[in-house]
Amino acid sequence: MNASKEKELSRVGEVAEQLGVSPRTIKYYEELGLVRPEARSSGGFRLYGEREVHRLERILRMKGIGYSLATIRELLAVRDAAQEADKATVLREVAGRLKEREREATVRIQRIRDDLKQAEALREELRRDIALCERRIGELGNQQTV
Repeated sequence: MNASKEKELSRVGEVAEQLGVSPRTIKYYEELGLVRPEARSSGGFRLYGEREVHRLERILRMKGIGYSLATIRELLAVRDAAQEADKATVLREVAGRLKEREREATVRIQRIRDDLKQAEALREELRRDIALCERRIGELGNQQTV
């Protein structure tokens, strides 16, 4: 690999720092077949390009909302199959699988929104409880000075 191409790529540690994960996490994802370094440096370091970094971001986004690594692997495999498909029938099948996953994501989003509403309602109740306690502390403090 020439030196100019190597400069365009990032080492695993740099990518890990950029994404807020450990280099071991990225290496583990590589072991699972979720991502591959674009190249290796002359010293044997893993080198990642923009495409691989975007793929890692996608993996981390899915992981962050609760997808299992097996599900992530399946989704990435389906997407990869779509990119490499040369037949309309294969693409129709892939599109169908992706649409099903999109529906699942929509359901997940609605659950998260519902959970958020519940958490916000609880926070408001707690704020009222705190205000009550503070008001009572003030009342009790005034009684003790009388």
